[in-house]
Amino acid sequence: MIFPSGGDLLSSKFKYHLGSSYIIAYLKENGYEAEQFVSNENFNVGECVKKIAEYKPKIVGFTVYEKNFMQCALISRGLKAFNSDIIIIFGGPTPSVQSQEIMDRVRSVDLCVRWEGEETMLKLLFTLSTNSFKLNRANLDKINGITFRKEKEIHINPNSNILLSNTSTKYYLDKYPSPYLSETIPASAAFPTGVITTRGCNQNCVYCNCAIMSKRNLFLHSVERVIEELLYLNEYRDFKGPIPINDDGFTIIPARAKRICEKIIYNNIKLPLSCITRCDKTTEELLDLMKQAGIVSVGFSLESAVPKVLRAIGKVNPPESSNLENYNKEKLFIEKLKTMTSYAKKIGMQPVFVSIMVGLPNESIQDAQKTIDLVNKLDIDFYSHNKFHIYRGTPIYHNFKKYGYNITPIGNKNKIFINNDFPFDVFKIKLGPKAVTEKSRKLIDYNTLKVLSLNPKRDILRPFFRNVIVNVDIIKTPLVKWIQENLAINGTIIQLYSEKLKYKELHKSNETTLYDEFSPTMYYESYYWEHSDGTSTLKSGESLVLGEKIGFPIEMKASNLAMEEYKANSYNMDNIVCVDHNIIDTRAIINLLNEISNSGSGFNFLLNKKPLPNIQQLCRWTSSSGNCLNLETAIIGPDNSIRICWYSNPIGNIENSFSDIIRNLEHLKKEVIESRNCLTCVKNATCIKCLFPFPLSTKKYCQFKNDLETNEVAKLIISFNISKDLLIKPSNRLKIKN
Repeated sequence: MIFPSGGDLLSSKFKYHLGSSYIIAYLKENGYEAEQFVSNENFNVGECVKKIAEYKPKIVGFTVYEKNFMQCALISRGLKAFNSDIIIIFGGPTPSVQSQEIMDRVRSVDLCVRWEGEETMLKLLFTLSTNSFKLNRANLDKINGITFRKEKEIHINPNSNILLSNTSTKYYLDKYPSPYLSETIPASAAFPTGVITTRGCNQNCVYCNCAIMSKRNLFLHSVERVIEELLYLNEYRDFKGPIPINDDGFTIIPARAKRICEKIIYNNIKLPLSCITRCDKTTEELLDLMKQAGIVSVGFSLESAVPKVLRAIGKVNPPESSNLENYNKEKLFIEKLKTMTSYAKKIGMQPVFVSIMVGLPNESIQDAQKTIDLVNKLDIDFYSHNKFHIYRGTPIYHNFKKYGYNITPIGNKNKIFINNDFPFDVFKIKLGPKAVTEKSRKLIDYNTLKVLSLNPKRDILRPFFRNVIVNVDIIKTPLVKWIQENLAINGTIIQLYSEKLKYKELHKSNETTLYDEFSPTMYYESYYWEHSDGTSTLKSGESLVLGEKIGFPIEMKASNLAMEEYKANSYNMDNIVCVDHNIIDTRAIINLLNEISNSGSGFNFLLNKKPLPNIQQLCRWTSSSGNCLNLETAIIGPDNSIRICWYSNPIGNIENSFSDIIRNLEHLKKEVIESRNCLTCVKNATCIKCLFPFPLSTKKYCQFKNDLETNEVAKLIISFNISKDLLIKPSNRLKIKN
């Protein structure tokens, strides 16, 4: 079973998934061999397929959300091409409500498993194993909860409703083995994987499919089972962050949450935990108990601070409740939120956060602003500023026209992703000062800055790029096909538009192309150039809707000018990239390297001074830190050429494979070494042999490298920057347009 992450910078690898692990543990208990594909490595699609094929699987199951759908589709296609006998199954939230659309669009998928997967998968495996895992021999008509192909037609069997059918059995959920107690997930992975104490939800929110999937029921693990699992994890303890309790509302049954907390305290369990919950299902007494039980962080879902909007979305009362003008419960809900957030902060929970949405049913721009005004006054650490998104399968999806929404597919061919409009321009609602969006945007721009600087993160050559800089205005299908093969799954795509007007004109169609043709990543960021007074500036396209104060512009400055400003200590230069336009610029960088080298302690120099600007050509003064060695980043030009340096000649085009690019590069290196007589040079072992030393001539570059000792100090700057990067963690960012 495979769970690709969705293209955010924190989770670009293949990690454990709690739902998949429940299924794996249940299958293993019943005699089947099953495991999760987990890796801390980056792969492109081809390398990922090879790794999975090493397990020699008969079946590969994918846990599919909107955010990772395209990655799942590409890997499944690769597996089918590698071995057509491998049975491909998609399960998870998206296949549960879009199995028809998935199987229409992705021919490599043989089956979709809908809703709860444990017992459906067991029946399915029994049927397949008794037929030698040959789909054409298996009778799948009697297995509820699956969608499959039969004679080129798609058949959707009835839902299984397993949990709902067993509500008379107390704690039926305990039937399924714990992913941790069964050692399906190691204890060390509990953060960030998390635990659950319940499944489902009994609330009435019209925007959420959790309650619909469970028919507004809560299915419970026994308190004893929850404590047994936590006791097991307590033996490990060494977690990098709090273990999430992934229930949709941990305190929906307050008395049960109280019992769990009391049992945690009684059993001396010392685990850091976090949860999200509802303020109207929480009291000061319960928060005290939660804090004592180790719940260090808590989030509250508000959505709106306007009673009539809360009624429309069913947050407190069902949306169709009578006495529509009587919003007493909604008003109490809002007041309770103020009290509970304040008290959580008072007792030392950290962080305390709130989630809201703008663009909700029955909401006006004035209503949305009231929500922001309330959040600004709350004593919280941050809030999540979400734009309302209509998901298939939710109550609002079935009557969205009633509230004046329209829904359109994001792609022309890829019908999985949908967009909805809003009753007003949601981008006119200014973010509050505690919006996590502000921090998120700055960190995204920071990552872009590092990529554009060609600062290395990997130190070995892999058969794919981690980043692709698309230095063109129009993304066409052949480029996406090349990216599919040559970019890491969940890698970074950064598009640079030639000007603001081109961004406004073409960005939507470029996104459509990426969705339609299946990009291997949803981490796609767009910027446009502005030029004035000799400075070239890149601005995020999102700054046009979020406001230019969100994030920061990236300035490309001549190295000489940037170094003068740095020495003047005039302002923070974190958003500056030094670029060498002429030999004066190059000398400015060399002088800096000499100053650091002669300071006595280069590390103390870097530590005690203001941060250096990013130096685009720093790699040429090292022996082993160039993009030309590890091929981390590709730069795509308007002619579909591929460059590995801002000043390089093309080393191929998008018709070339990665192996072609390597061959071209090796041939070029050989020519350079021979023409410069590098093998007889005294600096041969400590010179990177820069292939494209512009603005220097080859002769001048070699002269500098022979006369100066730059390698150690340049490596020190790079190492120092990497250490700084570790402190500036990019945030999760779902790229579905919502």
